[in-house]
Amino acid sequence: MYLAKCGHETKESDTVSAFNDSTVTKITIVNCTTEYCHKCLEKMAIKCAWCGGTIFIGDSVTLYSPVNKDFQVPSHAIVFNKDPLQLVGCHRRNCADSGADYAGVWIPPGMVLKHPSMIEIALANPGCAVIRNDLNGKIDIKIIKPN
Repeated sequence: MYLAKCGHETKESDTVSAFNDSTVTKITIVNCTTEYCHKCLEKMAIKCAWCGGTIFIGDSVTLYSPVNKDFQVPSHAIVFNKDPLQLVGCHRRNCADSGADYAGVWIPPGMVLKHPSMIEIALANPGCAVIRNDLNGKIDIKIIKPN
């Protein structure tokens, strides 16, 4: 067990549960401590603005804007940007249009760490191929220029 800076004891890996969903989360331990315990990370989970699915700390997120002018923002939705309106959405296949739309990661204490989506990178690099590799929580994006 480790003492997190939130004041709670925690394991390096444990189950985090929220909204009748759960996932196993591994936290980084440095000098026998970490910022947050798993129970505190659990409280930082949110619901996807579009499907209501759970978004846990460490999950990739989308930042979609409603296309319907009559769209009613759900009470559980997290607003990333007010103008234009962008809501935090999940990475599920039935919700995100594609993995190319992933525009950030949900991080402590409950916010989006924004990064360019593959679509934004492709638009900034015309004629190039863009490849995203997401292994072990590390995102590696390669831009391949034509010869």
